[in-house]
Amino acid sequence: MTNQEFFINSWKHESAITAKAFRSLPADISKLNVHHHPKFRSPWEIVNHIGPHANEVCQALKDGKVNLVNEGKFDLNSPAIYISVEAAAKDVEDNSQKLMELVKNCSENDWLNKKIPAFWGPMKIMEVPLMQFCWMMFFDTIHHRGQLSSYYRIVGAVQPELYGPTAEVEEAMMAKAN
Repeated sequence: MTNQEFFINSWKHESAITAKAFRSLPADISKLNVHHHPKFRSPWEIVNHIGPHANEVCQALKDGKVNLVNEGKFDLNSPAIYISVEAAAKDVEDNSQKLMELVKNCSENDWLNKKIPAFWGPMKIMEVPLMQFCWMMFFDTIHHRGQLSSYYRIVGAVQPELYGPTAEVEEAMMAKAN
């Protein structure tokens, strides 16, 4: 298996988990705007930070550069913000399909060597090989999804089973076994 094939398989698996994580959140914006700490992103800010990552990777693959959106703390009334968690989940699914096709059709030379400048507004924040950029966005999504997982119970949502049984599922299984 090549690195590109491994990336495609990994992104396919993880994007489905990300969409499930988004759909497990409440629709109530007041719950989505809760913060653990003033410097932490709210669940809604996390969704709007990692939701565009698949599209950003598509941009890197198609255009050879990327304009990152929703970095740091940002205005929740921004035009780049999703209208709902369902819209964000659907965007992840749709752009992930495009991303996987673009990676599949990318030459090995471009995958390994093409330099991708990444901008945040007018500021160039980095330039890395395409493969490194793709994996960085992959891991950033997982990292921030972990932060999102710390909010479910706080906002009154059921902790979703993203990688296996949650405490509630395990407790129910133990109760049933006894």
